[in-house]
Amino acid sequence: MKRVTFVICILCVAAISSCARTDTTLPSDVTSALEQAITSHDLKASVAVFADDAQILPEHGPAIRGRQEIEAYLQDTITPNAQYGTDTEMTLVNGDLAVEQGRYRIRNVRRGADVEEGKYLNVWRRSGTSWKLYRMIYNTDVEPRTEVSVEPAREQG
Repeated sequence: MKRVTFVICILCVAAISSCARTDTTLPSDVTSALEQAITSHDLKASVAVFADDAQILPEHGPAIRGRQEIEAYLQDTITPNAQYGTDTEMTLVNGDLAVEQGRYRIRNVRRGADVEEGKYLNVWRRSGTSWKLYRMIYNTDVEPRTEVSVEPAREQG
């Protein structure tokens, strides 16, 4: 009986071990895929990074849902004058989901200056043998522009 219990325990450990993923961080080719596609001005490759049911949750505006909306959103963003860069600070993988946290910057290459920088949080989902961007949220560190009126002040009376 002890031998049967021992064999069952070994089989259980083997089954659990075969189900467990040993990945603890996302590969750098995954975390840099969107940056590379946007910087090379490749709209098709940029959209291909996202899952079919992905969402971008921008700082000011409604959620962008699905590849069709994401393509329209990125089409307005990807220009030869802008360079997109990211610095991944942390990734954490748990099964078929992963979280990536980092910083981003957008550089106007014509002016040679960064025009926006901020923080991002990406959720990735494993799809077969590849990772797809499932949720993306970002917010800028740049203060919004203040609108200034050039009209003279009116007295209230």
